[in-house]
Amino acid sequence: MDSERLLLQKQGFKVLQPLGKGAFGNVFLVFKDDVGIVAAKVMNEEDFDTTEWKAGLTLSRKGQNPFVLKYHSTTMDGNNAVIVMEYANCGNLQNLINKNIDIPIPIIRVIMKQLLEGLRLMHEKGLIHRDIKGENVMLHSPQGSGRMVIKITDFGLAKVQKQAQQSTLMTIAGTLTFMSPELVMGKEDEEEEEVKADAKVDVWSTGILLHQLAAHAFPFKVASPQAIMKFMYSKKLIRPPTIVDDSLWDLITKMLNFDRKERVSSAEALQHEFFTGQIAIQQISLEAKQLAQIAWTAQRYGDQNINKYETNISFTLPLSVIKQIAGF
Repeated sequence: MDSERLLLQKQGFKVLQPLGKGAFGNVFLVFKDDVGIVAAKVMNEEDFDTTEWKAGLTLSRKGQNPFVLKYHSTTMDGNNAVIVMEYANCGNLQNLINKNIDIPIPIIRVIMKQLLEGLRLMHEKGLIHRDIKGENVMLHSPQGSGRMVIKITDFGLAKVQKQAQQSTLMTIAGTLTFMSPELVMGKEDEEEEEVKADAKVDVWSTGILLHQLAAHAFPFKVASPQAIMKFMYSKKLIRPPTIVDDSLWDLITKMLNFDRKERVSSAEALQHEFFTGQIAIQQISLEAKQLAQIAWTAQRYGDQNINKYETNISFTLPLSVIKQIAGF
């Protein structure tokens, strides 16, 4: 990491601390006068895939998708590439899952609604993430906003479709515990390198995350290749006793349908009763309503930085609630 620090310093960044490791590089928290505090990902030039850069830039351009991490710039320096992106200041969803605490259903609902909307906007543009997992769902609170926003990151495995919402051939990639049945079992013989799949691979991964948030566990007994394959072949999704909400369980079963043709899309998931039903509306907190009202007022008085999701109470996740739950 020392050589990477020197590289960043050479480019005028002050390195504050390492943040973690992505699919193909190390990520640092850095500061520079013209961009402020941002995250910088350093990787070998041979590992640099323009797909990640183009996907991140396309999705964050003009605020079209506020639920992805914004990408600012990329530079080549010798054998290295540096991608500079927005810094998510509250860790990631995996940090929250690791705390193994009961998260109230209204909070799970908003986290999932933001994540699925981020995916819907991606899928609409013909982009499939292919590696949705807790580590790649960042948590960010814009300074002074009082709200929490999820940010999808790490587009290193993103697949660009020629036609959005259509099936396509794709290589088997991702994290095994979050991979859909069509990726895990899709090859008809060992020599095949690609399988037929679509954007619903991301819905499956998100369903696994939802299961983790609600039940503190994967839907298979242990996170081993053998247990996962047994789960895939059995095609049996067993309801944990801890999930008592029928609407929540119904959504999980639809997102974790073993048949991709029967599995809901991200857009269809957002129309599920879990998000749109009367109970969902009743459970929106007073603080969420107040934050949305503040955003609406700011927008009315000319604040062009406010997006439509910030004025929508069903997408509003109060920072105070997450602080109380997560203890940060």
